[in-house]
Formats: sequence, C-alpha cells, structure tokens
Amino acid sequence: MKPIRLEIVTKVVTFFDHCRRCQVLFGQAGLDKKIHQNEMEEYPPDLKEEVMKLSGWIRELSRLYKHRLLIKVIDVQSPLGIYKSLRHRIRTYPGFIVEGKETYIGWDKSQLESLLDKYIQSSLPSKQRSLHPSLS
Repeated sequence: MKPIRLEIVTKVVTFFDHCRRCQVLFGQAGLDKKIHQNEMEEYPPDLKEEVMKLSGWIRELSRLYKHRLLIKVIDVQSPLGIYKSLRHRIRTYPGFIVEGKETYIGWDKSQLESLLDKYIQSSLPSKQRSLHPSLS
C-alpha cells in the first residue's frame, strides 16, 4: 500500500545553528541547549503552545498510522507555504492537505483522523476484492 501524503502548513519555530566547528565546540561545552532555549523563549507564548500541541499531534499520528502516512511539515512563511496556502485557501493555521486534494483546517483531531481513514479505506477495497474472489 502506498502511504497517504499529509502536508501540514503551519507556523514553524525557526532555530539558527552555527558553523560545524562552532557547533561541535558549543556542544562539547554544553552551550548549544542554552542557546536554543534562549531562542525559544523569544517566541510568543501562544505560538510556543501551538507548536507543542501540533508536534504532539504529529507524534500521535505517526504512532497511529505508522507506515500508512507520509507527513511533511511546511512553513507558512516559505515560498512553498505561501503557494499551498493560496492554492488550498488556507487562511488559518494549521492546515492539513491530504493527498493534495482535500484540506482540513483546525484543531479537531477526530475530523482529521476521519479524513485520513477515508483515504486509507479508499485505497484498500480494490486490492482486497481482487485478492478475495466471491464464493458463489
């Protein structure tokens, strides 16, 4: 079975790293976590909360659907994110695009899961019918 493609257009928290040599040096000194923690503290609380909630959803979807789902996170401020937002009429975030066809916008997990289940079920029946001929 080919995995269902789920694209998530959302606001993304961005971190900047140092050059490789400096990164190794900071990592050995234990400073890299402090630097990223300071960067995270600069974001508004509502954005941090939204990012944490969405990352929890992504982990849960990955656990629930395993190999049946291919997840791609797209930054809304990137050129691709702007294009996807315009193309699929996403005005609030996060926006979930399933197989490039249907879009769900919002935080209702059950609606998103039912949309994913619909696509997974639609990919199964034709294969199951050919494998299990009727007994009549």
